[in-house]
Amino acid sequence: MQLTKLIWMATALLLAAALTSCNIGKAPEPTQDVNAIFTSAAGTMIAQLNDQQTQTAQAVPPTALASPTPLDTFTPLPTVAGLVGVTPLGTPFTLSTPGGALTPLATAVPAGSGSTGFAVGCNNAVLVAEKIPDGTIIHPAKRFTKTWEFQNTGTCTWDQGYSFDFKSGEQMQGQNVVLTQQSPKTDFTAPGHSQSFNIDMWSPGTAGEYKGYWQMKDDHGNWFGSLVWVDIVVHR
Repeated sequence: MQLTKLIWMATALLLAAALTSCNIGKAPEPTQDVNAIFTSAAGTMIAQLNDQQTQTAQAVPPTALASPTPLDTFTPLPTVAGLVGVTPLGTPFTLSTPGGALTPLATAVPAGSGSTGFAVGCNNAVLVAEKIPDGTIIHPAKRFTKTWEFQNTGTCTWDQGYSFDFKSGEQMQGQNVVLTQQSPKTDFTAPGHSQSFNIDMWSPGTAGEYKGYWQMKDDHGNWFGSLVWVDIVVHR
């Protein structure tokens, strides 16, 4: 037992001597600067504070933007009904005639006895009688003769160069009547006298109502007198 204690004591002395020899010749620890310690500590705290703020900003979700306020809905003005003579802009106005053709119609002067006609210079003509009244039913593709009788109510004679011409609508193969030098003198019409014009026509082959306008024309090409028409209904 004593030997064992001696060995332990010797070992302890050797360890103490070794530790003492390790510190021999070592420079003494420098004295630390207090200001440097405070500066370092402050820097560490600032860095930690920045890290904490960054983590906090990342943890908070971004605030959603407010939805835009929708504009007020435009309410159209009410349509005023019952106004006379008001036509929407851009709406075309057309006149149609039977058969599908679009033909502008002349302003008609009422025909028949009592009409004053349409005077141009010394010329005027008034319808006094006609044959084949308006609305007469005729079979398709059938020949017929329309007759108008006019009175010369002007002061000029209807002589060479005057004519009775188709003006608008459905001509139905009718031909103009033109007075020439070869025309019989009986075809010339002095003021106060009457003249009949017989126009041969053909009814169209398709069922429907057809209307054509005719009028007198002077030797200078001017329309005058009553504007007259032929009006038939084609029916099988």
